[in-house]
Amino acid sequence: MLNFEIRKILVKPVNKIVFLVLAAALLVGSFLTLRDVTYTTEGGEVLQGISAAKELKSAKNEWKGELTEDVLRRVIEENQKILAETSDLDEASVKQQGFRDIHEMLNNGFAGFNEWEYYRADSLSPEEAAGIYQIREDSLKEYLSREEVKDTFSEKEKEFLISQWENLKTPFYYEYTEGWKALLDSQYLPTLMTLLVVILGTLVAGIFSDECSWKADSIFFSSKLGRNKAVLSKIGAGFLITTVLYWASILLFTIIILGALGVGGANCPVQLGESNWMSMYNWTYLQKYFFVTTGGYVGSMFIIFLAMVVSAVTRSTVIAVVIPFALSCAPMFLGRITIFTRIVTFFPDMLLRICTYHDEFLLCEIGGKVMGVFTFLIPLYVVLCLAIVPALYLVYKKAEVK
Repeated sequence: MLNFEIRKILVKPVNKIVFLVLAAALLVGSFLTLRDVTYTTEGGEVLQGISAAKELKSAKNEWKGELTEDVLRRVIEENQKILAETSDLDEASVKQQGFRDIHEMLNNGFAGFNEWEYYRADSLSPEEAAGIYQIREDSLKEYLSREEVKDTFSEKEKEFLISQWENLKTPFYYEYTEGWKALLDSQYLPTLMTLLVVILGTLVAGIFSDECSWKADSIFFSSKLGRNKAVLSKIGAGFLITTVLYWASILLFTIIILGALGVGGANCPVQLGESNWMSMYNWTYLQKYFFVTTGGYVGSMFIIFLAMVVSAVTRSTVIAVVIPFALSCAPMFLGRITIFTRIVTFFPDMLLRICTYHDEFLLCEIGGKVMGVFTFLIPLYVVLCLAIVPALYLVYKKAEVK
């Protein structure tokens, strides 16, 4: 019966079109992600994708290793040497590509909390640069003491944030990380996850409503196994379709990007990325990948299960299709309204956008313990997924024939 329910999903003409849309989105997303990785040669030619990755790997791995105080001094000395020898800033930028990430890290650290100044590192002395890790901690403490944010965080939240900063392992380990940055620091992966939820919603929306629309519900429920095993088969079909399609899409996207750009840098801290400098999560890129993909799966599964419940209750495929779209897209706009800003941080769509929001101070306090909102949301929605399955079973099992 499970195979029958899965075949019903796969053979629908509209669902075949949906699969083609997903395949096209994967290919386009992969192309755009690879295209964003660039390297400029000394002759001014701009390389993209695989050819750029090859040159960047060679240049950046010259600085491979721990970014100790001595290494940071040498970076500034090399930077000052380049600037002294080259009057043209574009030419200087070409020569700085090997330590560009370190240069940007210093820009972030010395520009002030949550600020950035492109040329700030150019005015640093070697000794100033060596203190970047302490500067990072001090900038947070200074920010939390500002009058305008003094009441934004409780004392426990301030203590939590400061402890996260202090517990970050330093000195940072550095090497070429373009593959992981392209995968996790761009908007393509969150966009793919959102599209996946909408597509999955389209695929499973009819699982519980098709019999009603076909006027076959009386036959379905009067059959020997119609109110037990058949219902479980429908739930199993939704679970399997969601699981297989989600992980197949995410893993295929991952293989394309990392296969083309390289897997180096998995153990580098995410704070090396330009947009992650102030992140309170002390993850490596590999750990971030685990949280992002697992969180995305949990969020997707909850939204799809909820769409299936709506399908079972309303017996309407159209209404069920709206649920995934509404829950994955609408909260982004609701969050811009002040009264909804805090509430939407607990919506399941946040798990689709860990890449986007993990560098923001989204906190919650449970039982007197402060934690990052994603640390709370993943287990929360795992529990809700487990709770919604028996509810879905009971709702459809007891449905009346119309």
